[in-house]
Amino acid sequence: MKLESAFVNDAGKHPLPARMTIPLSKPTGRPRLEYRLRVESEDDARLVRRRGQPLFALTAKEVTKLGYPIRFPSRLVVARSILPLVESSLGTIPFASDEAARSPRPEDIAIAMLRFDMVGARALVDRNPDWDAMYLTRRIWEENLVSRATFVRLFERLPYLPREGETISKAALDRKLRKNPAEGDR
Repeated sequence: MKLESAFVNDAGKHPLPARMTIPLSKPTGRPRLEYRLRVESEDDARLVRRRGQPLFALTAKEVTKLGYPIRFPSRLVVARSILPLVESSLGTIPFASDEAARSPRPEDIAIAMLRFDMVGARALVDRNPDWDAMYLTRRIWEENLVSRATFVRLFERLPYLPREGETISKAALDRKLRKNPAEGDR
């Protein structure tokens, strides 16, 4: 059995631009159209997010505002529930939580960073000590990132996070973090 899902655009709702929709079937005159999303830019992601879909564009600008100056191509964070329905040339980061992808908290930025820049995620946690440690710990568990968090010694900042797998030495981590100063330290 083949299971297929699609977004449905009913009459009366403001449709997305045609460049962002990939029809799954030819319209038969009915106002209902099944489609998949094509998200190619940060603006596309903002537009789709305003329509209530659980995704957002992770940009270097957002990460820099949180205290970790970095440059990287924007990535698309997408809830796993709609991941098969979204096409993008941006790198995608799946999130288990629809709510975290729909309305990301600053801690969720660190969770997304943990997928592709573990030292950057550690720097964000270090530079934002007022973040909710319980929320971060729960999200690391939900996203199955405990071993990546252990590698960069996040258990030192998150008291309820267990250790799983290998750990970078404290001296090596300190060297890497010193190479990545905060914006004000330059």
